[in-house]
Amino acid sequence: MSDREGWNWDEEREPPQPPAPPQPPVPPPYLPAPSERGPIQPAPAGNIGLAALAGLVAAIAGGIAWGLIVKWTDYEVGVVAWGVGFLTGIAVLRGAAGRRSVELQVVAVLAALVGVLVGKYLGFAYSLQEDFGVATSVLSGEMVSLFRENVSEIFGLYDLLWIGLAVASAWIALRPEEEEEERPPAPIPGHEDRPRRHSRNPVDRLTQRLPSRMRVTVDWIVTIAGAIAIVLAIKAWVVNPYRIPSSSMETSLHCARPANGCEARFSDRVLANRFIYRFTEPKRGDIVVFETPPAARTRCGAGGTFVKRLIGLPGERLELRSEAGLSWVYINGKKLQEPYIANERRDSRGPETFRIAAGSYFMMGDNRSQSCDSREWGTVPRANLIGKVFATYWPPNRISVR
Repeated sequence: MSDREGWNWDEEREPPQPPAPPQPPVPPPYLPAPSERGPIQPAPAGNIGLAALAGLVAAIAGGIAWGLIVKWTDYEVGVVAWGVGFLTGIAVLRGAAGRRSVELQVVAVLAALVGVLVGKYLGFAYSLQEDFGVATSVLSGEMVSLFRENVSEIFGLYDLLWIGLAVASAWIALRPEEEEEERPPAPIPGHEDRPRRHSRNPVDRLTQRLPSRMRVTVDWIVTIAGAIAIVLAIKAWVVNPYRIPSSSMETSLHCARPANGCEARFSDRVLANRFIYRFTEPKRGDIVVFETPPAARTRCGAGGTFVKRLIGLPGERLELRSEAGLSWVYINGKKLQEPYIANERRDSRGPETFRIAAGSYFMMGDNRSQSCDSREWGTVPRANLIGKVFATYWPPNRISVR
């Protein structure tokens, strides 16, 4: 049915729909226009000549400090190598007026290696003068020749790590700056309220508000410091390397010619377990690293850290008896069998008797005719024992585990 205007009332009428609200446009991810970014220019190299001079001066100063530490403390602190690298990198950076480039990184690394070489040379020279009574001047041609002949002996296992840290420090200090700061990614539409994931690394949390370059620098410093701490902890409480400097343990442990009585081209380098005597008692026959009593320096002209074989235990009576012109060891009246000593290595000392006190040990070298040991300066207290030698790691043909 329809009315006179022609409207058909039989058809269903749909109610009018309200207009949809306007939707805000979704911003596209941030992409800087070429006009904003501009052409990428290589970082200026800076004044390489001035930077090289500054780095060389800093490296030599660090090397001299290294040598003086060896002279004053009678101990080579390898961590100084890291300090030499860091000081060199900063000096090159200042010489280049704060500019960074790959060329300046190479300059810093080369200067740091010069500093390490100066430090190792001075440490070697002062050690010869202090420990072996060498009267040659530090800067004499003879001392330089001795250093050159023994350079393979001077750079040991841990030295490679220190040199690596020195080079890394110098390289990082001159790392080229990034062209632009990193921008956070645009939020995904519909997920703006999703919480961000936070790093579990405490260094990242502490440095999250710093610029990118600063964060990387802090991260590297913490990494290097952590590596140094781990190495120092291992050296102090777990394992430490030692070089055999004299012939007192020939032929069990070799020293390098032309030192008196030495038979090898290279000195043996050994590893000592520094914690084993916290859990077990020292045993007869162990090759032990220990600190000598004060009398050793008076009787032998040298003191400090020695490597000898443990012969007498606490409470024992040790005798030296002469048989067929050779000296033999008796423990509580019983002859000690020592297959590690050849007859030509024995001396001809007369009869002697030693009473070993409780908590002390009697040390002797395997090369009895060339060893200054407990027969001269007495027994070694338990507290002076550093560790047991358990392996030889250098030279390659001498690698072994005891």
